Amino acid sequence: MTDPLFQRGEQYQQFRPTYPDSLFQWLAKQCQQHATVLDLGCGSGQASRGLEPWFTQVIGADISLRQLQAAPTSRTRYLISNAHQLPLADQCLDLMTVAQAFHWFDQAGFFAEAKRCLRSGGVLALISYGICEVEGLGNMISEFHDGPLGPWWPAERAQVVAGYPDVHLDWPALPFPDSDITRQWSAQEMIGYLDTWSALVQAGKTGEDPLKAFAGTLRAAWGEQKRTVRWPLRVRAWRKGTSE
Repeated sequence: MTDPLFQRGEQYQQFRPTYPDSLFQWLAKQCQQHATVLDLGCGSGQASRGLEPWFTQVIGADISLRQLQAAPTSRTRYLISNAHQLPLADQCLDLMTVAQAFHWFDQAGFFAEAKRCLRSGGVLALISYGICEVEGLGNMISEFHDGPLGPWWPAERAQVVAGYPDVHLDWPALPFPDSDITRQWSAQEMIGYLDTWSALVQAGKTGEDPLKAFAGTLRAAWGEQKRTVRWPLRVRAWRKGTSE
């Protein structure tokens, strides 16, 4: 399945929230070695760049050339690849991360590649964030997500919103402490973020624009000030056993 967000690399780079440094510090602490990390489904590289201070080599892989072209220049090396057939050697990775993209993968094929490419003791981490809340606006964003946009979300969306709770591996799990992504945003920044949602891409293909009506309501409720926006950050992580 092709993620419609692949068509919006520059907008995704501009408006999607970045991850806190504490996430990457935690990931690095779980790893026994820090030579090579693969950020799979990397998009325009938000998570890839966050990993750079902690690993000698950072590889970002995505199926979308347009997303990769939107990534700013940095130390990360990018390659085009799907998740179930990686052009990497056996046991070459200390860490494999997937940020907000696992639900698009051929999951059986992906897990087979993770098992092949990770070294013994290597770490696999599925990173996601849920629906955001805006200080002072109650459930306004979630009601837009579930109401007008409800018919346009793919079935896979439920997995990422819930933080992939149904994913289980035989490897030892690594519990991640409760954490949030927090930003101070204007109404226009929030509208830019909402416009990256795949449901709006799908609606637009049929001539519908649910965001157009909601944007005016949101601006009126938001006002001119910046507001605190908070996303629950979730990580499902496992360490590959030495006998694998």
